[in-house]
Amino acid sequence: MDENSSLQEETKEKDNEKRTKKGKAWRYVLATLLALVCFVGGGLTTWYAILDDEVRSLVRMKSRIDREYYEDISDEEFYEVVFDAVSEKLLDKYSTYYSAEEYAAVKSSGEGNKSGLGVGLDTSDDKMLVVEVYGNSPAENAGVRVGDYIVAFGKTQTEMTESGKFDDLSAFLQTLDDNEKFSLRVTRKGEPVLLTAYKSKYVENYVYYRTNEISYTFTGKDALHLTADENVLSVLDDDTAYIRLASFNGNAAKQFGLAMDEFRVDGKKNLVLDLRGNGGGYLDIMQEIASYFCKSAQELHPVVAVAKYGNGKREEFAASGNFYRRYFTSESRICVLADNNTASAAECLIGCMVDYGATTYADICLIPRGGVAKTFGKGIMQTTYLLSPVKKDAVKLTTAKIYWPISNNCIHGRGVLVEDGTKVALEDYATVDSELIAAIKTLF
Repeated sequence: MDENSSLQEETKEKDNEKRTKKGKAWRYVLATLLALVCFVGGGLTTWYAILDDEVRSLVRMKSRIDREYYEDISDEEFYEVVFDAVSEKLLDKYSTYYSAEEYAAVKSSGEGNKSGLGVGLDTSDDKMLVVEVYGNSPAENAGVRVGDYIVAFGKTQTEMTESGKFDDLSAFLQTLDDNEKFSLRVTRKGEPVLLTAYKSKYVENYVYYRTNEISYTFTGKDALHLTADENVLSVLDDDTAYIRLASFNGNAAKQFGLAMDEFRVDGKKNLVLDLRGNGGGYLDIMQEIASYFCKSAQELHPVVAVAKYGNGKREEFAASGNFYRRYFTSESRICVLADNNTASAAECLIGCMVDYGATTYADICLIPRGGVAKTFGKGIMQTTYLLSPVKKDAVKLTTAKIYWPISNNCIHGRGVLVEDGTKVALEDYATVDSELIAAIKTLF
């Protein structure tokens, strides 16, 4: 405990030192923007007189470039290079500047709005191995599966381009109109499979519900239509259901609530919550989902996370409710699957579950990646600020460390480890569910 306290103090001192440098850099940039706005008829207003020498040099440089450089450089190009330099040289890897276009795209993606085929690919060796199929995507609807190799594509089955290169596939998709049909050929266990897909925008599904008898995903315009599929999980016993939560974005909270309602209708008692590959997302969505797992809490809105800011401010984040007793009993068992891509809001949810007794370390199963069994270890929070209501650009900054609600544990730089008392199941890609089945057998 003392060692952890010392580590936190040392980190805080380094953060304060870095913050001083960051603050000065941002003052430079903001002052420069103000100064550049104040060029009038070749002269400067009194803003120029109060600037630091370094910023005056930057202003002079911008003015000289405008007058003398042999090619045109727009103000937007110049400013974005300045912002990008600050992001790259001074800020941590989670902080960044967004142009208006980038910010709009980030917001839309966070709301679950996606476009494209909807697959995650391993493109090594000039091959396209499907390692993830995104929920409610054109790929899922076409029948693409994890483990498939995309080997050909075309507008018709008779006009196929044979290629395993992602750049070729990307270029082909850009030639298609929205909702245009096209053909894909994949190899599955060495056998060719011909599929028909549509290029379309979609709202992503992040939640999957499975038992030993039924399996559901979410489809439709808003990815809120509970749709049966064939992916039953026969390894589960009659009292247990499985829910995979892929991210804390879009309609994940609503999807999770509908899955929990199905859990109750099915009369299930135990739950396997799969957070493998869940890199986090929005804290407010985590607050909604955490409402189902505050077992020992008596409050209507228990605290599920605490943020501690660099200026000393402390902020508590509460669950949107306290629903544990509606869905579980005192005898219920909740197990969690995680790996080193389980991060941020997902780790925060694990902390809430552990602190309120909904699960224990012994009921967490870690799957090693690259020989290491742990969660990612991201216990910091980012906040995005709109910089200009006119230009609509923004900056995302790391603003606080996140602590678990009761234990005051911060897992940043550490994660959840085997040493905490978790179980471990082997990494296994033999079939789509082989790793999952092994993990469930390890837990039950």
